[in-house]
Amino acid sequence: MNEDIINLKNEAFAQINTAKSIDELEEIRIAYLGRNGKLTNLIKKIKDLPPEKRSQTGLLINETKKNIEELLNDKKQNLIKSLTEKREWFDLTLPGTKPEMGHKHPLKEVLEEVKDIFKYLGYQVAEGPEIESDYYNFEALNIPKDHPARDTQMTFYFENGKILRTQTSAMQVRVMEKTKPPFRVLVPGRNFRFEQVDASHGFEFWQVEGFAVDKNIRFTDLLGTISFVLKSLFGKKTKLRFATTNFPFVEPGVDTYLQCTICHGKGCAFCKNTGWSEIMPAGMIHPNVLKKGKIDPKKWQGFAFAIGLSRIVNLRYSINDLRILTTPDLRILSQF
Repeated sequence: MNEDIINLKNEAFAQINTAKSIDELEEIRIAYLGRNGKLTNLIKKIKDLPPEKRSQTGLLINETKKNIEELLNDKKQNLIKSLTEKREWFDLTLPGTKPEMGHKHPLKEVLEEVKDIFKYLGYQVAEGPEIESDYYNFEALNIPKDHPARDTQMTFYFENGKILRTQTSAMQVRVMEKTKPPFRVLVPGRNFRFEQVDASHGFEFWQVEGFAVDKNIRFTDLLGTISFVLKSLFGKKTKLRFATTNFPFVEPGVDTYLQCTICHGKGCAFCKNTGWSEIMPAGMIHPNVLKKGKIDPKKWQGFAFAIGLSRIVNLRYSINDLRILTTPDLRILSQF
């Protein structure tokens, strides 16, 4: 039996030394030292030995069991140490890496500010289609097909007669048809014109249309609204000037100029060396437009204006080229 014990010990040692995982060591332990393990079974046979051999065999089995347990424990510690060394060490107390966070585009940022200002004045925000009919974009705004004012808005036409909206004013009659006065409406959105692209013009640009219809609305109400909005955006010391102008859908018409914030009135490419930037054309809504919207111009009056949102953003951040706002270059956008 002693020979069997020694062979069993050698066999167990060989398996333990070649084990590659803690789970494998556990399987070996159970195979030799478990309730039905090989060494355990030999212990159970000691009682069958002659009395004079039981003591010697018992000592040998106990020593073998102790040696196997010690080798199992040593091997287990070596495996744990080996696994720990393979892991990448790091200091849990160090601050983590802050992930890069996105932010609103400057156009979006200023647009939300513009909306808040007009909501304070009682305006409601509406949206309209960018693919528009010729009627709402021109004819309903007192611009018939043969009107020379169409030449100032180079238009993209579709084969089915639809067009890409050239102005958010196209929403005026749409709203009038469905809403009973009095009302104050703000319509932000993109417009498209086949224009030569330069520092202050683009074929795609953002505009915020606004119009109000009520009784006893006067031209001075319009000028007061323009002044309040632009000084809320640019500060109370902002310099404005007004000039008469002509748009078919307003009578009278007025053009609003803001002193260029890029050159501070000295003249630059963005303001075409005038020191002033055209930013908010406006006027009293023409009676013909009110009639198209089924509103009696003898009872109701209104004013309308269009804010060049893209230009406002440029002037707000002193960006000297309108095209920068539409670039996808994150090196530029991340500066805002």
